[in-house]
Amino acid sequence: MAVRQRERAIDIFKGLLVLGMVYCHTLQFFSDPMIFPQGQKWIEFINLITFSGFVFSFGYVCQLAYYNKAFSKVWHRMLATAFKTLLAFYISGTAFRLFIDQRPLEWKTIRPILLLNDMPGWSEFLASFTYLIVLGLLLFVPLKWLVERKWTGFTAAGLLLLTTWIPYGSIHEPIWAPLFGTRDFASFPVVQYFPYYLLGMLFARYRIGFDWRVLAGSALASGAFVWRWLSNPETSLPERFPPSVWWILGPALLLYGYYLLSRLMEKYPLPFVPLEAMGRNVLWFLVMSNVLIFALKNNQPLLLAGLLDALWMELGLLAVIGYGIWIITKPARRATSNHDTKI
Repeated sequence: MAVRQRERAIDIFKGLLVLGMVYCHTLQFFSDPMIFPQGQKWIEFINLITFSGFVFSFGYVCQLAYYNKAFSKVWHRMLATAFKTLLAFYISGTAFRLFIDQRPLEWKTIRPILLLNDMPGWSEFLASFTYLIVLGLLLFVPLKWLVERKWTGFTAAGLLLLTTWIPYGSIHEPIWAPLFGTRDFASFPVVQYFPYYLLGMLFARYRIGFDWRVLAGSALASGAFVWRWLSNPETSLPERFPPSVWWILGPALLLYGYYLLSRLMEKYPLPFVPLEAMGRNVLWFLVMSNVLIFALKNNQPLLLAGLLDALWMELGLLAVIGYGIWIITKPARRATSNHDTKI
C-alpha cells in the first residue's frame, strides 16, 4: 500500500500557532501592560486565534489519521492520544501549582488535579484537548456521516454556535468546565469551540484551499466580531471566559489567512523547518514551554521583558525544547504510517 505523504502545510499552521502561544505566555508572565502597553494588544490577538486554531488543526489531522478509516482500527489510537493530552495537563497543572502558587509537593496538591477537580492556570486548555479527542471518539460515526455530506457538515458547524447560549452560571463542577464552560474560572469548553473541529475535518476531507465562499463566510464571521467589539461603549473585547458567540466567530478570517499562508509556505520548505518541527510536536512544545516559563518565573520573579526581550526569551525557550527532541534516539517509523496523530 502506498504511503501517504505527510501534509507539511498543516504542520506549519500548527507551528505558527505554537510560536504565537509561547510568545503570549512569555508576555503574560514577564511583561507589564502598564509599562509595555503594546504587549497587551499582542496578547489579545494571540488569545483570539490560538485555541480555535488548534481545535481546527486537530480536526484536520484527525480526519486524515482517524476518520477515513474504520472505527475498529483507530479507536485505541484515539484513546492513546487522549491519554497523552491528559498526562500533559497533569504535568503542566502540577508545575503551575508548585512553581507559581508555590504549593507543597504533596498528595493534597496533586490529587485534585488528577481527578480534574482543579484546573490550574495556563493548563486548562490541555484538559480541553483531552475532552476534545474523547468527544471526537464518542461521535465518531455521526461525524463521519456529517463530513461525507459536505453542506450538511458546514450547516452543522454553524448550528453548533447555538451552544454559546448554554447557561454557564449553572455549571460549577470543575470537571464539566472543559466540556461546557463555567463562569467560576477560565476554561476552554470544547462544545462551543467544536465548530472549528468540524470545519477542520471538512477542510481536510475536501482539500479546501482558496475559495471565495470560504473567504466571504470567514470575513462575515470576523466582521460580526468587530461590529460587536466596536459597538461596546467601553470598547472591550467580547466575552472570552466563557466564550460568547462573538468570540467564537472572531478568529475565522485570521485563521483562514493563517491556513492559506501555511499552504504558501509549504512550497518553500527550507526556511520553515523549525515551524514544521514545532507543528509535528505540538504537545511537547506546549507542555515544556509551560514548565520552563513557570520555573523561570518562580526563580526570577522580578524579571521584566518588553516586546523584543520577550521574543528573544521565547526563541531561547523554543531552542531548548527543540534540542530536547534532537538528542532523543527515535525508532524507525513503520512504512504504513501516514500522518501525525498529535495535536
